[in-house]
Amino acid sequence: NLGLGAAALVTGFVVEHFGWRAAFVVPGLATMALGLAYLGASRGATNAAGSRKPASVAVPAAVMKRLVVVFLVAVVCNGLLFHATTVSMPKLFDERLSGVLAGEAGLGAIGAIIAVVYLIAAMAQLLVGSLIDRIGLRTALLAVVALQAPLFLLAIAGSGWGLVAAAIGIMFFVFGQIPINDAMVARYTSDRWRARAYGLRYVASFIGSAGAVL
Repeated sequence: NLGLGAAALVTGFVVEHFGWRAAFVVPGLATMALGLAYLGASRGATNAAGSRKPASVAVPAAVMKRLVVVFLVAVVCNGLLFHATTVSMPKLFDERLSGVLAGEAGLGAIGAIIAVVYLIAAMAQLLVGSLIDRIGLRTALLAVVALQAPLFLLAIAGSGWGLVAAAIGIMFFVFGQIPINDAMVARYTSDRWRARAYGLRYVASFIGSAGAVL
């Protein structure tokens, strides 16, 4: 998510100075260069962790069914909210921050503000990860989800710096839900099914994100 914050900053700068086409070309070339660098650095690497596997867990079938339903609903909704806010925030800020930004601030200033929002919100994953160990997954999930709704209501009617504050709160809890979803997979699946469960987690997230733009 630090990368997501940097993306808003870089995209705003590139679009403002080099045009919208460059915002596709420049990150694309950079990504391919990083991919080639990674390929070269990882070639011939060995698994330093050895063959040790996480311990298997035994979860009753009835509990597993309820867990799967809760997990899928949470992941789909989180994916929808994550991508909807990511897509809409630049335009929302462009429309509603005109009263607090001097003159034609441009996409560079908007991108910088969005980057700050994401950078602050990214800290949620560290805090929630620590919180899970103290209060448990269920309590953490309920708290994080419950606090999202009033913040979205504030953002609907918000403008100026009040909107920015609401956006920080929204992204804080949207980002904060991600480690909870991953911890559910890690804690309640056996080592045999863990890789498949993580695959299902990402598929479910992309299903939710597919409706975000609409």
